[in-house]
Amino acid sequence: MELAMSPFAQFAISCLLVASLSATSISQEPEEHVHAAPVSEEGLGRAHMDISCARTVAPKFDRALALLHNFWYARALDGFRQVSSADPECAMAYWGAAMTYNHPLWDAPSGADETAAWGFVQKGLAAKRMSSRERLYLNAVAALFKDSGAGLKAARDAAYRDAMATAYASYPDDETKLFFGLAILGTAREGTKGFDDQIRAAKLFEEVYAHIPDHPGVLHYLIHAYDDPVHAERGLTVARAYAKTAAAVPHALHMPSHIFTRLGYWEESAATNEKAWKVSEDDVQRAGESGALRDFHSLNYLEYAYLQLGRYRDARRTLDITAQFESLPDKNTATDTPDLQARHVRGRTIYALPGRVVYAYFDMLTRYVVEAGDWDGAAKIPLLVPSRDFIGLKLQLETMAAAAHTDAVGAKVAAEKLVVLAQEPGQHPFVQQIILMQANQAQALAAKASGNPVEAVAKMKQAAAIEDGIDTLSQPPYPIIPAHELFGMLLMALHRPADALEQFLQTLKRTPGRPKAIFGIAQAAQAIGDQEMAQQRYQEFLTLWKDADGDRPEVATAKEFLANMATAAQK
Repeated sequence: MELAMSPFAQFAISCLLVASLSATSISQEPEEHVHAAPVSEEGLGRAHMDISCARTVAPKFDRALALLHNFWYARALDGFRQVSSADPECAMAYWGAAMTYNHPLWDAPSGADETAAWGFVQKGLAAKRMSSRERLYLNAVAALFKDSGAGLKAARDAAYRDAMATAYASYPDDETKLFFGLAILGTAREGTKGFDDQIRAAKLFEEVYAHIPDHPGVLHYLIHAYDDPVHAERGLTVARAYAKTAAAVPHALHMPSHIFTRLGYWEESAATNEKAWKVSEDDVQRAGESGALRDFHSLNYLEYAYLQLGRYRDARRTLDITAQFESLPDKNTATDTPDLQARHVRGRTIYALPGRVVYAYFDMLTRYVVEAGDWDGAAKIPLLVPSRDFIGLKLQLETMAAAAHTDAVGAKVAAEKLVVLAQEPGQHPFVQQIILMQANQAQALAAKASGNPVEAVAKMKQAAAIEDGIDTLSQPPYPIIPAHELFGMLLMALHRPADALEQFLQTLKRTPGRPKAIFGIAQAAQAIGDQEMAQQRYQEFLTLWKDADGDRPEVATAKEFLANMATAAQK
């Protein structure tokens, strides 16, 4: 299958800020602790904070605050700038502007962004009106962007979290609980065992949710707190509520799919990401901004949902959209760091330009060729970023493609390179864990290609054990196929259906609803003579794939088996 795609029209990559509205003149003396009623603006959700600013700016501040809670950072920055323009002594307007450069669960801000944030912090600290609570907030963001980002970011993140803990100890109000809880999530290192930080943050969020169930921040952050295989069910109600509460926000429409994907609710995931992508497109067009600023993270999830629904043509269409990559005038991404690699393999949003396009382009191309079994196409995917995580996935693809073509030598060469990569010093522990899993899987496929089934099974078993040791599995999966599912596929190829059945069943424990795993169970059951289980699982598979492309061979196999069963029952 040809992977070259037609580029979209050339577009400007630079981010154009929305023109600021003319500042409204202040008609009265500013008052401390303004208590304005929270406003809900065109589907942003309701948020409110008492601030020591002019009464007239309170509604605009609350609107910008809602945008900040929704992670709509560029629009929030515009909003806080409008507040500071209307009331230059509003310290919290500068706090908010600085906070738009803090992306606690995403890639780190650039040096230029940290310098800009530090400038806002200095203006906030110099403002004439500031309550003791607001000073604690300013001190916290000052710790986050100290001296324009001097020192290790992880240390500054921890300092910010601790400063927000101090603020919470003195002022345990709802907004402080939310920002403190988010700071806790932001310092949870990728790959950490257990869920202590997530549960600690969720407790704060649940306290707010108990009496403000439509707050965009609490709905948003609870989804993040419960975004793992163990706790995803707890996030289902808030996930569905968030998309309704902030229906004008692309990220708010996307976020429910974190939970839907964890639970295997593919139709809901596809539907909400279709909306997210459309709203994102409309927003950047309305603002006159580059198409590169669209929400490619939602497009990534949309492709995955389409693939799980058997809608490969629709998944391919998302790749045509992502061909915008070809028009990027600058494809140089942010400096590679261990933390950036960890964010990537965990499936976090990459926010910076052009990274949001480059990372999505690579991830979506690789996912499509693996899920579709397009091994000719796999060889054509370029190495877009020379970082360890990209190299690791590229080598795994090369191994899988070579093994599929029974090229034992090629599979062995690629697998050996991956083993060397996994052993390199100085890696983020989580990234090294992922690459080691990929290396074991590659060695297993290479061993299978060379006629060594014992080695193949042993290596795949090691890979599955590594995945079992990761509590917060990436979703969509990274590597692309869950380890137990890949193990099951290997065992079926080795004519061991009973063992394969166990691996496919194991897959569904932490990645429920994976259609290929369900199909694998059906095939394995059929092979061992368990007709009842095969019938049940083929029917389950066809239900999931009721809108799948009609020419998919899996659909034909399932329908043929069920038809034969029906014929046999009539005799």
